[in-house]
Amino acid sequence: MYKKWWVVGIVCLVSLPGFSQIQRLCQYGVLPTDNVTMMEINPSVTAIEDSRGLSSSQLLIKTYHTINAHYNWGVEAPLVRYESPDKSVNGLGDILANISWIEPQNENGFGYGAKMEFVLPTATDKRLGAGQLQASPSFFLLWVLDSGIYIASGYKHYVSVIGDHAREDINYGRFRLNISYLNPNNWWIQTNGYYYQDYRHHGRAEFIPELELGTLVSQGTGIYLNGSTHAGGNWHSKDWTLGVGFKILYL
Repeated sequence: MYKKWWVVGIVCLVSLPGFSQIQRLCQYGVLPTDNVTMMEINPSVTAIEDSRGLSSSQLLIKTYHTINAHYNWGVEAPLVRYESPDKSVNGLGDILANISWIEPQNENGFGYGAKMEFVLPTATDKRLGAGQLQASPSFFLLWVLDSGIYIASGYKHYVSVIGDHAREDINYGRFRLNISYLNPNNWWIQTNGYYYQDYRHHGRAEFIPELELGTLVSQGTGIYLNGSTHAGGNWHSKDWTLGVGFKILYL
């Protein structure tokens, strides 16, 4: 099954650049304040627990649409394959819908924004989703330096609103620190540190670092490779994740 996901990803990476539109102004689509209509395809593999043979494959399709200079909305739809020694299933995961408010960076390089996300319990199997309608408000601060380095920090809260009473309620937060570099030759390196704090089970937390390398194939297309891993904490959501991605900008 893994081979099928990667074949899909490779086909997308090879064939879709021909449909992108070339623009005069180049955007990477990675800054938190970037507000551009785009589509993104991201196949990935996650080892949940290698020792127990638990893993998942995902093909995530994202689309974002600009409303005006300060607002955009987006939808993310995952196709998921869950594998275990006992049973493996595949189907649609939980769909995410969001709306963002963005204040682009000023002459001093400072910017900020906020987002409201809703995770819809659309999974076709209980192993592929949380079974809960979730609301996730978030905000961020951004500082862009003349050297091409930018620093961003933010917080997102996850809370279940309504759903399957047999499933556990959700109430946790995610702190994020992002230090990244955008090169004038149209490539980037992005680092993220994610710290998750579970408010339902006090004392349970997890730290996940992430590294991403990407490049613009043209002024309208980008490709990236990223990976993340569990690095600390008594909350162990996964061992590691590896993924590739493709962005079509200015749709």
